[in-house]
Amino acid sequence: MATYRILENPDLESALKTIKEGLMRNHLLIIIGECYIDYEGRSASKLGLGERIVIIKQDGAVLVHRPKGYSPVNWQPSTTTIEVWLRSGEGLSLLAVRNRPREYLRILFTKIFTIIEGVFHDSAEFVMYLSESEIRDIIFENPDLLEPGFKPLEKEKRIGQGAVDIYGLDSNNNHVLVEIKRVMGDREAVLQLYNYVENYKNGVENNVRGILLAPSFTPGALELLAKLKLEFKEIDLRKLRLLSQSSKKKPNSTLFEYMNEKGRD
Repeated sequence: MATYRILENPDLESALKTIKEGLMRNHLLIIIGECYIDYEGRSASKLGLGERIVIIKQDGAVLVHRPKGYSPVNWQPSTTTIEVWLRSGEGLSLLAVRNRPREYLRILFTKIFTIIEGVFHDSAEFVMYLSESEIRDIIFENPDLLEPGFKPLEKEKRIGQGAVDIYGLDSNNNHVLVEIKRVMGDREAVLQLYNYVENYKNGVENNVRGILLAPSFTPGALELLAKLKLEFKEIDLRKLRLLSQSSKKKPNSTLFEYMNEKGRD
């Protein structure tokens, strides 16, 4: 359970004491205030006065965020030494030094609005699910995941102004266009698939099927799929990730062996 304290609108002397204590204890520090920034190392930069968020993590990483944008404007991924001091008429200085490569990040606070200082716990495993291209490759290599008898023939097949993820033939030699989404399938995804199907129909004698693959679908997407006579199939990203890991560990195993193993779990 996190234990922390919040210091609102401290004077710089109180802020100095809190930051020093946090650094000595290897605590997380979030400092919101008005500051200048100077950096020297692999390059050099200066940033004028502005209101920013400075984060010092429990492993010594330092990040400076501006009010807009998701990336920090300055950061030190691992810091050897962090020093902080107060100089009258200047402000509160924080110096983060990194040895390899040698880098210096100096933050000069003229005002501090809020300090959050404490210990946070997070031991959870980070799991990154598959990208659309990885899902495409798994389906291409394991076509029975789509349906029995499906024969994938081409990835990223150009149709009109775009490219459908997988093109192939079903067991009745109907043309099949498969569009994959790793997030919830919506009306926009349905219309994208519909455009591929309609463009591909020109000059094709056999039936053309369109299948949208996604982990889930909005009610509007399901309604539109039925209206446009398109098909859909839900995909389980977790199971596909396990299949991907299994195939990497056992490159000669088949899909049927994998499914049998999962059935015994």
